[in-house]
Amino acid sequence: MTIVVDTNILFSACLTPEGRIFEILFAASRNVQIASSHFAIEELQNHKKKLVRLSKRSVNEIDTLLEVILKQVDFFSDNIIKNEYWLEANHLTKDVDSDDINFVALTLQIEGILWTGDKKLTAHLRSMGFNRVINTAELYDQLEIR
Repeated sequence: MTIVVDTNILFSACLTPEGRIFEILFAASRNVQIASSHFAIEELQNHKKKLVRLSKRSVNEIDTLLEVILKQVDFFSDNIIKNEYWLEANHLTKDVDSDDINFVALTLQIEGILWTGDKKLTAHLRSMGFNRVINTAELYDQLEIR
């Protein structure tokens, strides 16, 4: 199984390294690949000040957390994604959040499951018939992490 994580999952892992998201990232079995778009790294860097402010951690602590978290993820260039998947992802995300197009397109390209904490995105994708999306509670239960 391949799980594609969006930026909000990685952001949340930095905010609460004692939480379920962090636990899933580090407890996923060998037969689970965790992947994301390189776009996530760019977004995390752009929002580092917000991470520092919300987490009440130092820049150095956030840098360390990011380094540890990002090592758990296989990042893919958007260049690998075929045009047909960009078009489908655009159709799926245009009415909810176009910033998520990279993650949906990657999910389609690698036949993965999109892991997001964005309830609005999840509901929208499912309403569009895209059922390859999972939230943290569902993934935690599916992976049977205890």
